[in-house]
Amino acid sequence: MKALVKTKLGPDCMQYMDVPEPVPGDHDIKVKVYACGICGTDIHLMHDTYPSNPPIITGHEFSGVVAEVGKDVTDFKVGDRIVTLTAIETCEECEWCRQGLRMLCPQRKSVGSGIDGGFAEYVILPARHAFRLPEGVSLKTAALCEPLACVVRSVCERTTVHAGDYVLVSGAGVMAQLTAQVAHANGGVVIMTGLASDAERFAMAKRLGGVKETVRVDEDGALEKILALTGGMGPHVAYECAGVASSADFCLRALRKTGTYAQVAIPGKPIPMDMDMALYKEIVLTNSYASERTSWLTALSLLENHLINIDPLASTTLPLEQWEEGFRQTIAKTGFKVLLMPNPSMQDA
Repeated sequence: MKALVKTKLGPDCMQYMDVPEPVPGDHDIKVKVYACGICGTDIHLMHDTYPSNPPIITGHEFSGVVAEVGKDVTDFKVGDRIVTLTAIETCEECEWCRQGLRMLCPQRKSVGSGIDGGFAEYVILPARHAFRLPEGVSLKTAALCEPLACVVRSVCERTTVHAGDYVLVSGAGVMAQLTAQVAHANGGVVIMTGLASDAERFAMAKRLGGVKETVRVDEDGALEKILALTGGMGPHVAYECAGVASSADFCLRALRKTGTYAQVAIPGKPIPMDMDMALYKEIVLTNSYASERTSWLTALSLLENHLINIDPLASTTLPLEQWEEGFRQTIAKTGFKVLLMPNPSMQDA
């Protein structure tokens, strides 16, 4: 079968190539991949700014259909539509595993970086980590479930948004759009910030329906606009979704006293912060790392009950062989989410 493989550390590490078609173990399912989204983490992984275990088939934001089940699998059957937990292999014995915090396990191996992932025609998964898609949720929509679960982890599990709270979402990319949607579903009054060049992304935010106002931070008076929109106090919660120092600084300055700063984006490099300001304002600093099982259950419920609208974010689909163009568009921030299709003739359902 064809797959996109990180063959080594260092430059020129990504290769679209033939690999053996995998065979499921007794407790596994073999999944025919419908679509796999290109994530910022995939870019970091390509550049060795996110850990990986090459040679490895990359890709972790995918949906697919069960093509074969191991002899001891009883919860799934051929034809089931699925998505999967990211933290596939953990020790199952450490304190973090016992708490259900699989991403924090020192021995964790995640799909697409530690074990083979979804930029391939087929992928093997332990059945116990798969989730069956609810009726009415398409495979294309489900390919966005992994980033949605990450946002749920941040908004619903690591922070609190009360009905009527002012919420600042810094950034206008896919993670910011999802964060705005989930914060709005929790009752937040969402203000999204970005650049003058983000006009199309601001329009998408308004189209999706989760954002009340947008503010361009590269224009004069941006902070004053935020204060005016929040009754002079500043937002209750700020989600940093851009992964750059200027965005982090703006969030910190905009927050009201005793507000909450949450890091959503992975910067990929150290970001300085004015800790004196955070102290003087008694800002709560928090973050989230990917997702846990509870995050996926909430994400699937949001999709099943139509509490968020994310379909338009899957703006580009390309066959897997055109991965270089997909990565180029993702790096250039052209459009929104690029989905690579390992089996282009496969029908959605």
